Amino acid sequence: RAALDLALPQLCPACRDTVEGRGLCASCWSKLSFITRPYCERLGIPFVYDPGPGILSMEAIADPPSYNRARAAVRFDEISRALVHALKYGDRLDLAPMMGRWVATAGRELLAEADALVPVPLHWRRLWARRFNQSAMLAATISAKSGIPIAAGALKRFKATVQLVGLSRAEGGENIQGAFT
Repeated sequence: RAALDLALPQLCPACRDTVEGRGLCASCWSKLSFITRPYCERLGIPFVYDPGPGILSMEAIADPPSYNRARAAVRFDEISRALVHALKYGDRLDLAPMMGRWVATAGRELLAEADALVPVPLHWRRLWARRFNQSAMLAATISAKSGIPIAAGALKRFKATVQLVGLSRAEGGENIQGAFT
């Protein structure tokens, strides 16, 4: 074990510095910005101050989404982006349990009302190239933590789409139009 640790030391998935054990280094952990109350009840966007219960953000009022509520575990910044990209594109499947626990904690209120978890399926070509579906892996951890079953076949993808990275909200909506049933 010591020889293996010397030859292949554990690295922080965000900055690639060596770490003791598994997980993030202290520097990256301290930079993660977990989203907690107060936040917009619809979008989950954090507020700087507490405006009171049930308050919506200006974004939710000006351009209401087609869904009722959303939550995120952490702000999408340099560290969280590195973790997401490591999971999705870097074959860091070991990150799914940690990130899934964060999502389950952040979405606790939503999960209390949920009947099932529906992971977003990948097109078969993307699944073949990536070899796994990150949303299904996160759903497995969330299901284990919450007890909510996974309805893996509830959503089917029929159309290959371009990646949403870099697309506007309108372009993203147009991109996935007709992709699922």
